[in-house]
Amino acid sequence: MGLSRQFMLGALLGASLLAGCGDATGEAAEAGPEDGGVPVLVAEARPAPEVNDVQAYGIVRPDREAILSFKISGLVKSIPADKGDLVKKGDVLAELDQREIDADARRAAALLAKTKRDVERLKPLAEKGFASRQAIQDAETAYEQALSERTRVEFNRSLARITAPADGVVLERMAEPNEIVSPGQPILTVSQGGGGFIMRAGLADREVARIRLGAKASVTMDAFPGVELEGAVRRIAAASEARTGTFEVEIELGSVPAGTASGFVGQARIEPARTEEAGAMRALAIPASAILEGHGSTANVYVVDEKTMTVRPVRIAVSHLAGGDVVVTSGLQPGERVVSAGAPYLRPGAKIRIVTDLKAAQAATQPESAQP
Repeated sequence: MGLSRQFMLGALLGASLLAGCGDATGEAAEAGPEDGGVPVLVAEARPAPEVNDVQAYGIVRPDREAILSFKISGLVKSIPADKGDLVKKGDVLAELDQREIDADARRAAALLAKTKRDVERLKPLAEKGFASRQAIQDAETAYEQALSERTRVEFNRSLARITAPADGVVLERMAEPNEIVSPGQPILTVSQGGGGFIMRAGLADREVARIRLGAKASVTMDAFPGVELEGAVRRIAAASEARTGTFEVEIELGSVPAGTASGFVGQARIEPARTEEAGAMRALAIPASAILEGHGSTANVYVVDEKTMTVRPVRIAVSHLAGGDVVVTSGLQPGERVVSAGAPYLRPGAKIRIVTDLKAAQAATQPESAQP
């Protein structure tokens, strides 16, 4: 753990300590065995299996999307579709200037007509012996080539327009009118509706080695706080990206909230196929308010002695904060109870009384003169 991370963890633990003090008073700290002990709240150290989950951050995209381009080069005449537009199957999304294509079509048609006349002129001559068999074969070959050329030009003419392959949404526009584009250059990216959503994320090699295809994932999106989506890993890249060095992972999402759009930011927790080390399996979680003081990656807590109902200080090793909890990697056993509120006013060996309403219990221990 780096110094900066230790500092941040210590600061957060310090804030939790101040929050854990609540409205405790010096008078409450004086309560002892004679009146049942110091009132405190306690919490069990519970297993924290989620600490082993692989964390991934990525972008939510439609499951089915197409990157559309022209087959031939040319001058872009128009792109009526823009990012965010809803489109229907067959809608014209972009078009090339077809003047050059029309010229090629006229040339191909003229060549086809000429070669057809040559064949028709040579056939009767060959029947009378005034033209060789080779001459008629050459004329027929030229006709077939001209016919193929016309087919090629007409096919290219049909691809001078980009149409929507299905109902969907324009996700990205990468060109503008009057630009000269090359064959295969991306022009538009469109979703092909009805395919659901996926989340794409980049993972380091160490994390990729811990997951498998089909692994369950829990996904949340910044756009929908508190909503947890079920998902599963459906693709793991076989090679890393040259630019980032990460491996792309695709997580297929189940039902998503209405209003989900391409580009939303998501966070996923992926179940690992194995743990990195045996010690990670014993990770526990306790409330951050149980921390007395933190020292980098270690902290102190009060553990309850169940037989004598007293407390003893214990030094624990902490990993990180997870919501309102601290992940503990050593120093505690599952099921041990720690003082989660009221700890700042205890001493080692102090008698305690476990309550559910700390403020009410503290008020009851105060002298009548101190009560409002």
